[in-house]
Amino acid sequence: MLRANVLAQLKSLPGEQLAIVRYSANHALLAPDWVDNEADIDREKVVWARDMGPEQNQELLRYYKDRHVWLIEPDETPPKVLPYSAESMNPGH
Repeated sequence: MLRANVLAQLKSLPGEQLAIVRYSANHALLAPDWVDNEADIDREKVVWARDMGPEQNQELLRYYKDRHVWLIEPDETPPKVLPYSAESMNPGH
């Protein structure tokens, strides 16, 4: 249900969105995966991707350069939805 709320929030924004999901170290392995895309991923309003670290995320940012980018932390209560920035990508932040 929480993912559906975040998805609705992102879909309500103007333009296309890229949601980079960062799970906590305590993330339950059996918890639902938030990264779930449709078959035609590039045509989706919201594209979901796992956080791969700042350097590897740059590939996503280049490929989806026209999208608004968000950092999603689903293991927080409530889940955090933050604008992507270099600062937000530091795990200790």
